[in-house]
Amino acid sequence: MSLLDRGPEEITIYPAGPVLPDGTRGPEGAPVTMRCRIQPVTSAEDAAPGYLTTTTYRVIARTLPAGPWSRVLWRDSTWVVAGETAHRTGSARTRHDSATIRKR
Repeated sequence: MSLLDRGPEEITIYPAGPVLPDGTRGPEGAPVTMRCRIQPVTSAEDAAPGYLTTTTYRVIARTLPAGPWSRVLWRDSTWVVAGETAHRTGSARTRHDSATIRKR
């Protein structure tokens, strides 16, 4: 087993619904709970006290059923997937997906 198959973090992904003809989104898909690895990517901290800190994380898993606007529950917080999920191709041992999540 590789580090991609058994990560230390557990997340629940709610896939975004399909885009309807009027431009809105349909209902979310069924939730998927999985193990993964999560790494911090960036942190934009304002110098003035009292402002919120926006931290971005990268979710890495063997397969990731997430896309743009999917909702992610991690550590009792709600996050949103920013952009498309990246599908890394390579050997069978190193193949994985990664997505960037941002606090909702």
